[in-house]
Amino acid sequence: MICAAAMTGCKKEQQPQSAMPKSEPIPQPVPNPAAAAISNQRIEIRMLVEKGDYNQTNHYNTPKGFMNDIQSIFKGNDGYYHFYYLLNSNYKAPNDGTEWYHVRTRDWTRFENLGVAIPKFVHGWSAMATGSIIRNQNRFFKNLPNTAVVAYFTSYTETGQHQYVAYSLDGGKSYRPYNNGRPVMKSANKEQNARDPYIRYDQSRQKLMMYLAEGDKVGTYSSSNGINWQYEGATILNAGALGGRDLGLIECPVLMTLRGAAGETKYVLFFGANGYRYGSTTGTYYMVGHLDSRGNFVAEQLPERLDQGSDYYGANFYQENESTIKSIAWMGNWGYMQGRILNNKGQEEKHLGSISHARNIKMVKRNGRYVLESQLIVGNPKTSPYNHSAVAAVAPRAKDGYHKVLLDTTRWYSQAVNLKFTGTQGALNGHIRIFIKQADSQVLLDFNAANGDYEVLRSSTKITGDASKEYQKSYIVRSGQAGRREWNVHLTADKTSLEFALPDGQTYSLVKLSSADQMQILVETSGDNRLDAQLYNLER
Repeated sequence: MICAAAMTGCKKEQQPQSAMPKSEPIPQPVPNPAAAAISNQRIEIRMLVEKGDYNQTNHYNTPKGFMNDIQSIFKGNDGYYHFYYLLNSNYKAPNDGTEWYHVRTRDWTRFENLGVAIPKFVHGWSAMATGSIIRNQNRFFKNLPNTAVVAYFTSYTETGQHQYVAYSLDGGKSYRPYNNGRPVMKSANKEQNARDPYIRYDQSRQKLMMYLAEGDKVGTYSSSNGINWQYEGATILNAGALGGRDLGLIECPVLMTLRGAAGETKYVLFFGANGYRYGSTTGTYYMVGHLDSRGNFVAEQLPERLDQGSDYYGANFYQENESTIKSIAWMGNWGYMQGRILNNKGQEEKHLGSISHARNIKMVKRNGRYVLESQLIVGNPKTSPYNHSAVAAVAPRAKDGYHKVLLDTTRWYSQAVNLKFTGTQGALNGHIRIFIKQADSQVLLDFNAANGDYEVLRSSTKITGDASKEYQKSYIVRSGQAGRREWNVHLTADKTSLEFALPDGQTYSLVKLSSADQMQILVETSGDNRLDAQLYNLER
């Protein structure tokens, strides 16, 4: 649903790296001219953002280039939420590669660009991959002040995927190398998958814990100084461990806790994986469980998708309180986002990428299982709603058996849409179809009221070749929402994205490759159903 307030197998043990030299000096702050230019006043999101055919209105836009995974989210002393993401400002050009870009926000609907925080190709590391930050409030890092922010991250080097550390003394705006710029952990060889370290502090053991994506498992490591790491075990996530469910390559692990309604607290392991063997695609998954005595995550349930869509990946999370987690993700998919995507001039577009709407996540128990429900945080409407009601029985039925005009309206591309379907003869029946049509693209959500399944299909003239075939693949979701008298759908549309909020806290996020300003919303049904709709313009 949409917030009302915001419209609201065991791994061979790694050999420890050499200890940090005792002569390494206590770091001192390094001036950052870019950060110094940032005032206490709000900076508009348009700062440094290049114009592009795919720039959005109610989602964050990258300043230039191509973005992907979200890095850590934290609350700064300035009262803002801060986060990083991987940005390649030189996409498909010399000096190609990602670095950590810094953004802050108060409300998750307006954002301020703070610039590159950890640059690529400096201090011994190369292009950067995902990692995480930890605050030094408990003085774990004895030679850093308690105000320091420490970042762990992977770099793709010529010899493999290695883990590095950097620290910030200015609230996370700029970083300098820790451990004299040497990696604190090295992969065994160039081919080994070892990336995306998630770091947390274990108060009971007074150690740092690292959770590292290693192919089909998440390796667990502990450290008493942040540099030397001891292997503790692994959470296996292959078909043998998951009852035949092979999720392929694991990426971007994050470990959080959530308290349920009965007061119980569970650990939740989030990670990126692939659902291609199950009629789905890459996405963000979660498992509910506990930790063993060595800090390994032990699953109590099989993995579930956090978002059912094709484009909620590289996600990250913030512990808002004991019962709520906030999350944002890269709206993209490696199956097609690096394909040849055209702009309005027919040239390849190299300014691409967006971040999903933030969402609040809570844990509920349903049918004996713990389930995570999401609630989208969306910007406030700027106009009064367009209200519409229609009943299928009085709408013309076409030869294909569908009443075509439950809703047929053309709107601006940036919309919030509330759709309430009600069965006029008892439970909903037949199919309900929601079309989002633009001059260069189309998305269809087709809900089968009889069994609760829905399918999402899309097409676009803006993407070519094999990438287009991947983009157009359809997926069927078994929602468990059959036999209902009512079915509510809330969607937000932007230039290149759609996010559906469905009953029971389910969400579906996807990229729609369109540069058109006008958008037709068409709803039809083959059953005896009623529609009540509200449509709002969304804009900053």
